[in-house]
Amino acid sequence: MPSSATSYNKFDEPFARIYNETLGPSYNKIALPTLEKLLLPYIPEKANILDLCCGTGELSQWLLNKGYQVTGIDRSQRMLQYARHNAPNCKFIFSDVRFFQLPPTFHAVSSMGLGFNHILNLQELTDTFHNVYNALHSNGVFVFDLRLENAYSSTLNNRVLGDVKDDYAWAMKNIYHPESKECRVFVTTFQLTERDCWKRLDTSFSLMSYSKDEVQSSLEKVGFTKVIVYDLQLDLGLIPEADMVCFVCRKPS
Repeated sequence: MPSSATSYNKFDEPFARIYNETLGPSYNKIALPTLEKLLLPYIPEKANILDLCCGTGELSQWLLNKGYQVTGIDRSQRMLQYARHNAPNCKFIFSDVRFFQLPPTFHAVSSMGLGFNHILNLQELTDTFHNVYNALHSNGVFVFDLRLENAYSSTLNNRVLGDVKDDYAWAMKNIYHPESKECRVFVTTFQLTERDCWKRLDTSFSLMSYSKDEVQSSLEKVGFTKVIVYDLQLDLGLIPEADMVCFVCRKPS
């Protein structure tokens, strides 16, 4: 599998604006009821929550409004600029989830919005799980969503998204490569300049599909217990914009 050493750099402009205005709100329609069902009933009031791959911060603000203490981590400086605007009273850290080190001060860690699909090999995903484990209190809860192999090979392959605004337009296309389990995402944006000309920018990044078994095995290898996988549509009655699952597990006491 390819290394993801530089993949997060793609999330600075223009993608951060697309996420802030379109993709983030779309993901949150699924993330909020998911956390209400699978996380919030199992943590104390005013719990300390770590929001990994926090993106542009809307979910962090929602958790703060619920009375929780929230720290967000993201690898994109531009995403965090939006996050500090959208959630000014949350704490945000510029760091890479594969390498961050925090003491065990969190009652819960969540990563919603499919951030872990941007980690491009299983060893780095396992390293991320290890970092999460170390940051959790004993009996702490870890919740994250993910797209598995079937989503990329069927629902998302060759899918095109886009939007047109007065000063901005974008289009995004997915191409899935089953031999490598990699989904290549191509993004084209047009920005209206001060001279009434349109500036085009093309970029791309990769997503990785994982199987349920290899993710569960990785979590258990790190030390997590009680690993449960929920299908967001079949088990929770939600309608995600493409096939998604949610993993829930605990750091043992």
